[in-house]
Amino acid sequence: MSKPKTIQEITDKWHEVARAGKFDHHQGRRMALDQCRQYLQSLSKSLDMERARLRYLAQRLSDHFWAHNEAHRTKETRGYPGHHGCRVRMLHGSLEMHWYYNTFVRVKNGKGHAVFSEHIRRALKHRYSKPAFNRAHDWERPIIEETEAGFEIVRIMNTNLTHMRRLVRANLKQLDSLEAHFDGLQPPES
Repeated sequence: MSKPKTIQEITDKWHEVARAGKFDHHQGRRMALDQCRQYLQSLSKSLDMERARLRYLAQRLSDHFWAHNEAHRTKETRGYPGHHGCRVRMLHGSLEMHWYYNTFVRVKNGKGHAVFSEHIRRALKHRYSKPAFNRAHDWERPIIEETEAGFEIVRIMNTNLTHMRRLVRANLKQLDSLEAHFDGLQPPES
């Protein structure tokens, strides 16, 4: 018989050998445990890649906000300067999307401004509340809302990834327990 190639063929083969009488189940058990472990480790790496893709997408949302902000950086633009800013980053393996409020203070020598940033706390689970942006200029408000709506979607997806990572880690621990359980089974007495 040829080696199974498709997912369905592999699945059918596992079902077939599960009840087979003339099969080395000791070797089959080892193979099943090894493949389960490899699958879970591969899934964990895939979740890391997915988080990197989410970071990329969140950065595109941030860049969209900053493109609008830069378009309003002229002395003729009403509401200049924009006081709100956002940042996307990975910190200790976590994807973060933050907003902050900038205050501009003229420097002592009179040339330019010093910028002081104040982090805005996120009051809701996956998004900032609308009152968090009460100090936004009229031109800032719609682009902040638009960007934050995208950030909310990314935060929800990221939360789902975090949940999946916990499940993968839990299954790896359970797999270790199952392997130890199998190793501790007593053979039948003859």
